[in-house]
Order: sequence, then C-alpha cells, then structure tokens
Amino acid sequence: MVQWLAPLASEAPELLVAVMFAWRLRDADAIGTLLSSKVNQWTLLIGTLPLAYRIGGGAWSLPLGSRQTEEVLLTAAQTVLGLALLIDLVIKRWEAAALFALFALFAVQFILPDETARLVLSGVYLAIGFSVLIQRHRDLGAAMSAVVRPR
Repeated sequence: MVQWLAPLASEAPELLVAVMFAWRLRDADAIGTLLSSKVNQWTLLIGTLPLAYRIGGGAWSLPLGSRQTEEVLLTAAQTVLGLALLIDLVIKRWEAAALFALFALFAVQFILPDETARLVLSGVYLAIGFSVLIQRHRDLGAAMSAVVRPR
C-alpha cells in the first residue's frame, strides 16, 4: 500500500499543477513543474534515503534487494528517455505522441510484474533514450552549457 499511496500522494499535486499550467497554455511552466519534480525525486528524495535509514537505526549504506535495484534501474531508464526527448527544451508533437505510445510500455510492468519484464523494459527505455540522445548530440552540448555556465 505504501508503494502505491506514497508516490500518488507526493506526485499528484505536481501533476495537477502541471495540468493546470498546460490547460492555461503555459507550456513552459508545465514542463518546468514536471522537470522540477523529477529533479527533486532524484536528488532530495533518493539522496536522503540512506540518511533516513541511518537515523532509523541502520547502517550508512542502504541495502537494496533485487526488486528495489530493478525498480531504481527502471526509473533511471525512464529518466534517460525523458531527458533524451526534452534535451532541446521543446516538446514536439511526435515526441508527445511517442511518450503517449510509450505509456503502453509503462503499463506492461503492471501486467507482467516479474524481474525479467522489468529488466527488458529497462533495456528498451535505455535503447530508445540513448538512440535519441545520440541523434541529438548537438542539443546535449547546448543543454549542458545552459546548466553549467563558465565563471
């Protein structure tokens, strides 16, 4: 129950805000809200898990079972694909259609909840994501220069 309820409770407000921005044709704000949410998940949330584990009486390192490792891999692979599609900071119609079509891949993990399915899905997400990133290697440099500015 926690596995399903916690993400819903933490991500629903951000999704609702992004939908409201999109409804009002503020597309940049909508994408920014979703990207901010993802950055928060990967830095603050994932980064503080070992600290919370330590405060709770565990060691400094957080032991992950195979299921947790697969889930982190799957989420990271989905992030690579999202990064690849948003690297130019513009979402085109074909990219939106591709993301919508990839929702079918997301649904597969619920239909086939075994280890092999998660690993195959991770591979598919990574293959598509890296293919798009290789195709857009020029945009990667521009995006990095926007994030890391020389002093």
